[in-house]
Amino acid sequence: MHFSKTAEYAIRVLSYLYRHHESSHSVNVLHQELVLPYKYLTKMVTDLVKKGLVNASRGREGGISLAKNADQIRLRDILEAIGEPLEHERCILGFEKCDASNPCALHEQWVQPKELIETMLTTTTLASLLDNKETKL
Repeated sequence: MHFSKTAEYAIRVLSYLYRHHESSHSVNVLHQELVLPYKYLTKMVTDLVKKGLVNASRGREGGISLAKNADQIRLRDILEAIGEPLEHERCILGFEKCDASNPCALHEQWVQPKELIETMLTTTTLASLLDNKETKL
């Protein structure tokens, strides 16, 4: 499985907000601290706000902060918020239709890894990603 740049950026932004939860942060601060493209970041943050993962407020004391506790934000929630296709649902060989009634050559071998990926996306929370203080994100 491979995360897109958007997914990587979203996880990094949310991780930063979790690690620095004592205050809100402007998109400009996130842009500078995380070295992410500004326009890309603003669009992504808009998506995260619409899906209820972050709060955004305007004004001098405004900024962006987590809308939920980090232990309530799952990897699946992040991917869905940014419109990321869940890779484990695709055919591993790229066929448009691949299921038990119309399997590709690797369909049976791919069943167990798909289940493991689904479990990881559903059970891994933002907080659990950062339990180890030395984790690089």
